[in-house]
Amino acid sequence: MKKIALLLAFLPAAAFAEERVFECDAPDAEHPEMAAKLVKYDGQQKGHITIGDIDKDVDVFPGLDTLTYLYIGDGYTLHYNVHPEKGTFDYSASGSKSGWGKGACREITGQ
Repeated sequence: MKKIALLLAFLPAAAFAEERVFECDAPDAEHPEMAAKLVKYDGQQKGHITIGDIDKDVDVFPGLDTLTYLYIGDGYTLHYNVHPEKGTFDYSASGSKSGWGKGACREITGQ
C-alpha cells in the first residue's frame, strides 16, 4: 500500500510535464530552411527539427533566456538559437547549406 501511495505522489508532476514546441517563420522565400518546427523533449537535451518533409533529431542546449537547437549532418550543420521571451530566433548553417538569418518564432506548447 505504501508503494502505491508513493507512486501516486509522483503522478501529478509527470502529468504536467510536456515538451516545448516552437514554430519559426522564414523571413523571405530565399530562406525556406528557416521555416521550421523545433521540439525540445521534456527533461532532456534532445529534440527534433522539422523542415518541410525533413525531420531530424537534434541536441538542445539551454542558455540564458535561449534554447539552442543543433543538428550536425553529413556535410552541413543547422543551428537555431531561439529566444522564447522575445519571440525571435537566429539561424545559421554551415557546409553545403551555408547561410544565416533572423526571424520570428512562437511557442505553441509548454507555456
